[in-house]
Amino acid sequence: MIILPVGIYGAYPAPGCASACYVVQGETATVVLDMGSGSLSLMQKYVSPANVDAFILSHLHYDHFTDALPLAYYPGKHVIYCPPTPVECFTLLKGAPAHDVRVIGEGASVTVKGMKFDFCRTEHPVETYAVRVTENGKSFVYTADAMRSEKLIDFCRGSELVLTDCSFPAGTAHMTAEQGAELRDKAGVKIVAIHFSPVYDARPSLEKLGIPWAETGKPIRAW
Repeated sequence: MIILPVGIYGAYPAPGCASACYVVQGETATVVLDMGSGSLSLMQKYVSPANVDAFILSHLHYDHFTDALPLAYYPGKHVIYCPPTPVECFTLLKGAPAHDVRVIGEGASVTVKGMKFDFCRTEHPVETYAVRVTENGKSFVYTADAMRSEKLIDFCRGSELVLTDCSFPAGTAHMTAEQGAELRDKAGVKIVAIHFSPVYDARPSLEKLGIPWAETGKPIRAW
């Protein structure tokens, strides 16, 4: 299972980069997690949207879904899984004839070819879901945007890897590097830090705690 970070930024991307977007390539399917600003352009360096079996949007904040809107102009039908709120954002996606929009929710489970996706709601200002991706009995978790919670730690247990939102400073609706390390230690999992602020450098804190971080275009092997 290979995860290719296309966009690793939150809020808005750094110059020449993209907000949240991860291409997941397994034995049976290719699925994209989130479509933040700038991601549609950068993604085409690695995979054609025509070869993506489904797009899963963890939540409908702009830095996670906006490039799913121009995706509607790309030829073909696009299967998109996402929460139904905020309603105004969901309506934009649902109204695109090229999109086959399907709703996800707490405890939901969907299968795309042989790849299974389970969802756990996180603590964030809008309806947001962490995603467990499973294939051939092994799994990794994408926390999406999340504040620290025991529920999320429990959801991550037993996974091979967790892509962890832990790169923002304290006082935001995201985990800090220290909270990412706590998740790693309490859940007993390997983590890779994601979701970087374009104005805050989390790397010194991550390095101090022994947490590796995602880099645009550098594949991550989940197992």
